[in-house]
Amino acid sequence: MIHTLRAEWTKALTLRSIQGTIAAALLVPPVLAFASALAFDGEASTAASFSIESHGFETAGFGQPLIILLAALVAGTEYIDAQLATTLTATPRRGRVLGAKFIVTAVAAVAVGIVATSAAVLLEHAALGEHGLSVSGFTAGMGWNLVGVAVNYALIGLIAAAVTVLARTFIVTLVVLVPLVLGLTISWLGPVPALRFLPDLAGLQLLTDYPGVGLLDPIPGAVVMAAWAALLCIASWLVFRRRDTTG
Repeated sequence: MIHTLRAEWTKALTLRSIQGTIAAALLVPPVLAFASALAFDGEASTAASFSIESHGFETAGFGQPLIILLAALVAGTEYIDAQLATTLTATPRRGRVLGAKFIVTAVAAVAVGIVATSAAVLLEHAALGEHGLSVSGFTAGMGWNLVGVAVNYALIGLIAAAVTVLARTFIVTLVVLVPLVLGLTISWLGPVPALRFLPDLAGLQLLTDYPGVGLLDPIPGAVVMAAWAALLCIASWLVFRRRDTTG
């Protein structure tokens, strides 16, 4: 398993498309956080309704589409150039190949989430000046929020990777999942409350607090999102072990 994992990790990190996606995922949240701090008006009435501990975390949602792209590339690139047949010839145990792709996806998503969100939080609070917190003023709740971002990124990455394997193309993954995380379903949450159990909305409050919207709380949301990820990963394994014999 170690050799398979090392091979998948090497393949992922040497692809320019994946390198570029990781770079974008690391840069987008901090840049948006800095812009948000510059636009922040401490005297505005809306400022009081926004928790000071939430500054920086509101940009984590903008990283989700890039995590989906990252996962889709890790799981789906070999379908483009027919390299999957070579991979399966070198490693006939398909469970190892798929498991390695899932592990690489989850680890990369967690690392990106922690680094990018930490940078966003630090940068936004520094740019806010007297309206922000110093590092010594950071709370334990902010640490748990960072853990929530990492969990959300890992789960949405696994969901995206599983969908890519099921569809055998990352185009379907991007067309289906990216519009969801960009707000397509949350706009219908009022008239259709059951939408909060969809994978994109279930774990949304892991990223930051969305009061009064009707979303699941972070822990129940994480459980529902994990169930979606487990279901899709098992489904992808069931089809992958019998399909893709020729790449």
